[in-house]
Amino acid sequence: MKYCKECVQPDTRPGIQFDKNGVCLACFFAKQTQAIDWGERARELKEIAEYGKKHNVSGYDCIIGVSGGKDSTRQSIFVRDELGLKPLLVSCQYPPEQLAERGARNISNLISLGFDCITTAPNPKVWKKLMLQGFLKYGNWCKSTEMALYASAPKVAIAYHIPLIFLGENPAIAMGDTGVGSLTGDANKMKYYHTLQGGDPRKNNLVTEEMEDQDLILYKYPEDEELEWAKLRIVYLGYYIKDFTRFKNAEFAVKRGLMVRDDPPEDIGDIYGFGALDEDYVVVNQMLKYLKFGFGQVTDQIAEAVRLKMITRKKAIEFVKKYDGKCADRFIKRFCKYLGISEKKFWKVAESYRNKNIWKKDRNEKFKLKVELK
Repeated sequence: MKYCKECVQPDTRPGIQFDKNGVCLACFFAKQTQAIDWGERARELKEIAEYGKKHNVSGYDCIIGVSGGKDSTRQSIFVRDELGLKPLLVSCQYPPEQLAERGARNISNLISLGFDCITTAPNPKVWKKLMLQGFLKYGNWCKSTEMALYASAPKVAIAYHIPLIFLGENPAIAMGDTGVGSLTGDANKMKYYHTLQGGDPRKNNLVTEEMEDQDLILYKYPEDEELEWAKLRIVYLGYYIKDFTRFKNAEFAVKRGLMVRDDPPEDIGDIYGFGALDEDYVVVNQMLKYLKFGFGQVTDQIAEAVRLKMITRKKAIEFVKKYDGKCADRFIKRFCKYLGISEKKFWKVAESYRNKNIWKKDRNEKFKLKVELK
């Protein structure tokens, strides 16, 4: 295990690449920002917007997948007010038991800013079963929920004949994750990367015997033939906006009513509290990520802050060591109750995903990373 010499990104992130000097791809892209011809990107984005208008047969020029959080708030207002498009917001909602009051308030706040919105809400019973399978088989309860999330916008686009979808940041540029297969604004092939892996729950080994195809409709990403028939373009909007960062987006959204977390960082492994606001089990998943890869949400946050020169690498290391991977017991208890498993079962599964290549036990029989961040 090694870390980027300029930020705090470890080489355990799936899809990460370092150059010969030990610098991660995200840091490389951050240095290129000033050299980018933003005027040319603005012209390209204008052409994309015109594509949406030209192929508009429904009354909507584009779709934006939203949660009501910082990124979707900024995207929605930028597309409407800067690009002059008529967007339809599509929100894939968590079941009522899982959706935080904060999350419900934020999506309501976004809609109240003047938007039409369609909500998809998969069957909560099937949702829980798929979540449990993701946790048991991958140590990642989000695997199925991300399928439903990313499938929702293209399904609505095809049904309503809406030609254009805007996503947020390109993970390859923002985090150095080459697994998304694109270094531009093109997101049309994103269904083949990471959690989605083609967008079929059955092929991803998440489906139990009693589940039928009808139970999985909202989780299955449209086939390539459907996307081609619809002449659908999927675009990373963040690629075209110079200051599209988690920090600027949060500042923008808070001014327009976004509610953020007020939990202490030692409880949630999050030092800013403005990301993934719609539910709280994300805290558990970030802890599981920490066991598997040796980094969690704080590393993601603070690495970007270093690249933006908001904080020194030395100070960033202090934050990572102090808060990364933290998860208060109350979140684990609620997660176990929600999925109907014991805490003993939870920890047995969680520990089975701990990466022994990067973890070791100290003299007190406590796990610590074999390679110290310094």
